[in-house]
Amino acid sequence: MEGRPQTPQGIAFKQREEEYLTGWREIVNRVVWDYCDRHSLKRPNRCTTVQPSGTKSLLTGASPGWHPPKAQRFIRRITFGKNDPVALACIDYGYNVIPSQSDKDENGNLLNNPFDERCTEWLVEIPVAVSWADLPGADEIDINKFSAAAQMDFYMQVQKFYVRHNTSATIELRENEVESLATRIYEAIRDDEGYISAALLARFDALETFPRLPFEPINKETYTKMVAEALSRREIDVFHEALSRYDLGEMMDSGPAGCDSDKCLMPEIKAM
Repeated sequence: MEGRPQTPQGIAFKQREEEYLTGWREIVNRVVWDYCDRHSLKRPNRCTTVQPSGTKSLLTGASPGWHPPKAQRFIRRITFGKNDPVALACIDYGYNVIPSQSDKDENGNLLNNPFDERCTEWLVEIPVAVSWADLPGADEIDINKFSAAAQMDFYMQVQKFYVRHNTSATIELRENEVESLATRIYEAIRDDEGYISAALLARFDALETFPRLPFEPINKETYTKMVAEALSRREIDVFHEALSRYDLGEMMDSGPAGCDSDKCLMPEIKAM
């Protein structure tokens, strides 16, 4: 199973990539150890990691781990319980809220009004653009064409040359890539390349099959329109102040759903 091209240019690129990753790891170690020495703290055995951060990172624009971007711009939908303090704060901050995939009428149709008495969960819709979305030529890149092999290849670069704990990583794959990716993962384990774990997510080319997906790619015009609409609805400029209106620090079980990936939207198939 081939990852990125093993051409002279591809090999040189991976070598430079290794230099960057190793250099960043050494900077982290140096800064952390210096801090520990100055404060008479024990140095940690390992410093670098790419950990899952999930909802908090998405709300603040930080990385939620090592996962291929769905597109240059996309709608991120996060599941909350109805009237959850964070969701209410998101409304005041201007984000749109719709009923979740689990809320349907008596005919099985999705509800559209989040304040319908039959609605039990909310989806907060956040328009997201990757940091490089507006770079010249970025819109010409079809992220959906990044193969599972290429994703695995870069993930292993991060795991081998930067991370000393673990990499929270998701590899998206199509059905015809399952066998070859399984073989590559087996080889990485067999040859002790440093592989620990990776989440696997099915890649759907027909997004209309699954309404209200956690990630929905959108074009630049739609993104710009959604951002403008959110700003026009915004009642307060600081999200923490909006949250303080509703969260008194007493609702320990509030927050996003434990899993809001598209895997959780599919009915379980029980063995006969």
